[in-house]
Amino acid sequence: MQIGSIGFPEDQRVKLEKIFKLSKQTRYTLVDPDFDNLPDLMLVFGFDLDEHPELANLPSGYHSRLILVGRGRPHDKSYTCLGYPLVSSRVLRTLDSVTRENEEMECATPQTDEENRFSKYDDISPEAETLPSSRSGFNVLVVDDNEIMQQALDAELQLLPLPVSVHFAATGEEALEKVAAHSYDFIFLDVVMPGIDGFETCAEMRKHPDLKKTPIIMLTSKTSPMDEVKGIMSGCSTYLTKPIEHEEFQKVISRVSNWVDEFQKA
Repeated sequence: MQIGSIGFPEDQRVKLEKIFKLSKQTRYTLVDPDFDNLPDLMLVFGFDLDEHPELANLPSGYHSRLILVGRGRPHDKSYTCLGYPLVSSRVLRTLDSVTRENEEMECATPQTDEENRFSKYDDISPEAETLPSSRSGFNVLVVDDNEIMQQALDAELQLLPLPVSVHFAATGEEALEKVAAHSYDFIFLDVVMPGIDGFETCAEMRKHPDLKKTPIIMLTSKTSPMDEVKGIMSGCSTYLTKPIEHEEFQKVISRVSNWVDEFQKA
């Protein structure tokens, strides 16, 4: 997993590199920040983001990947923070906590693949939303144990300009059976369900070669930095917050459907 850093004194960057080498299986790698190809997580030195103008143009969804490093607590408690001075055990424990503690490396490998980056659809240009489609329709799986939510999603999907065939599953286990038996263009997956949760279900789906590029949209009643990082690690593509808002849903689904057309033809 690539970890970027912003604003760190050189001696503290060297210390971070040494700390990362202590991680089990060397799962963390410190990299120079590349704003054209953002790392999986970003450590920011200090609690005042205004002191780092390079962060001003980050995609809104990426802010959940920032970990602020400083003394005390930041005013904005929506960010994950890490105490300073840096202590090896505390640094690794914090990183592990936001990337699913004790997660096996073989699960992390496909989840950090460029094709499964969180909110990749945010970078699709507005012009792409109007591209003509060469397909006749979409096959969609909705995984949610709430029938009202199933109906709401079905109603929104039927507003797409192409026919949509929707299958439903109420549990993660049922969803895994569905994807084993059918091919889907994209999947909506609730986080909280009876049995295995959405994160585990998503991770299991990503183990299927045929689902490597399939957009998986996580559904949640609220998002937190922890939830969104868990989504990254499990392999989800983006989030939608419940209750579903019509404009946001149509914006996301338009981009997702065009991504399917452009990149999944092969």
